[in-house]
Amino acid sequence: MACDWPALKWSVEYLSSVLEDKPLRFRIGKRQTAKAPQFETQCCYAEATLSEFLAWTQGQPDAAIGPFSTSPYSQCWAYADYKYIAMLFEEESAMFQDVVWTDFGFPDRDGRDSTLWIGTEGANTPCHQDSYGCNLVLQVHGRKRWHLFPSEDTHCLYPTRIPYEESSVFSRVNVVNPDWNRFPAFAKASAHVVTLNPGQVLFVPRHWWHYVESIDPITVSINSWLEMVIQKSLSCSLYLQYCICGAVC
Repeated sequence: MACDWPALKWSVEYLSSVLEDKPLRFRIGKRQTAKAPQFETQCCYAEATLSEFLAWTQGQPDAAIGPFSTSPYSQCWAYADYKYIAMLFEEESAMFQDVVWTDFGFPDRDGRDSTLWIGTEGANTPCHQDSYGCNLVLQVHGRKRWHLFPSEDTHCLYPTRIPYEESSVFSRVNVVNPDWNRFPAFAKASAHVVTLNPGQVLFVPRHWWHYVESIDPITVSINSWLEMVIQKSLSCSLYLQYCICGAVC
C-alpha cells in the first residue's frame, strides 16, 4: 500500500541534499553482545550533518576529524532517532505530502505528524512499552527487525522506570541476548519477530512491547503515533493478522 509513496525516495543521500548543513543529533552506541540492554543513558551523542554521517559510514578520510572521530565505525553504531519532520523540514514544507497516511484511513495525517529515524546496522531501541497510542511505521530504506510482545507479557519483561522516560517503560531484558539466570520468566514471553522491508508498513498495537534494530548498513524509517479505539475481543493471532500490514514492492 506504500509502494508509490514519494517518501520512498528519502534515501540519506537525498535527505542530505535537502538538509544541506543542518545538523542532526545522533545517538552512538557500541556494537556488542552484552546481556544487558544498551540504554540511551549509556550512549554518547554527536551533532553531525548527513553528509558527515555518510562520510563516516563510508570510511572517508574527513570522518577521522569530524564529529564521529572518537567513534570508530567498526566498533560503533549511530542513530538519529525521533526527529520531528515538521521541525526538520520547516523550510521544505512540500515534503510533508510525501508521507501519505491517507492510504491507511487517516486523511488529515502526513509528514507534519510524523518522525524520522536514520541509523546504521546495529542501531537499536531497547525493548520498551509506549504509554501513548498506536504506532504506524513506514520502512523507507534498508531493513529493520522488530521483536513485538503483547501487553499481556509485561510480567515476563521485567519492567523498569530506570532510565526514566515520561512516555515509555523499558524492559530490563536484552531480548536478543537474554540473561536467563536473572530473567527466567522471559522464556514465557510470546515474541512476534517481523523484518520490515522498504515499502512495508507496520502497525504496532497500543501498549505492545517492542525492540527495534537496524539490520542493513543504513536504514531510514518514518513513523506516526495514533490514538485509536481497539476492540478488546480480538484474539492475539487475529489481531496480528489485522494489524501487521505489509506492502511488498
